[in-house]
Amino acid sequence: MTNERKTIIVIVGALLSVVLQIVVAPAITLFSVQPNFMLAYALTVSIVCPHEAGPVLPFVLGLLYDLMGTGPVGAMALLFTLASFIASRVFIVVENDTLFMSLAILAGMLFGVEMCYGLILMLMQLPVSLADVFLYRALPCALYDCIVGLIIMVIMMHVLAGPKQDREMHISQL
Repeated sequence: MTNERKTIIVIVGALLSVVLQIVVAPAITLFSVQPNFMLAYALTVSIVCPHEAGPVLPFVLGLLYDLMGTGPVGAMALLFTLASFIASRVFIVVENDTLFMSLAILAGMLFGVEMCYGLILMLMQLPVSLADVFLYRALPCALYDCIVGLIIMVIMMHVLAGPKQDREMHISQL
């Protein structure tokens, strides 16, 4: 697959994640918890294509998330970018492209971003406690995001990475 085609697929997927965040996420809210399609997508792209993942996609998606929400502008942009960078580097270091390892990295990063965002809200003098951050924000949001991330991960592994032989050939060329 050419780089131009991968870029187009990633951009179309990013636009789709924004539309899903605006249209679908409010409709499937459970107990005041919404899935974060944009975070799951940004992390999935950084795990599926760790060598090609850059900071632009996660930053733009995070900034759009901030502009659509009520939190501080720039917080999620920073967290999306850092989490995507860390996820891609961890995936490269681990060198295990199984679905389990990809999901473990994804789940850890999702929980980390949701917890850090809750802590940022706490530091901004909003009326939340540490228990509220963990029990009512980080844990349920990360679990919901993991379900969304699993679906996105399977789709993106098939669309972007292609068959296993192609991935092995790509890695051997580096």
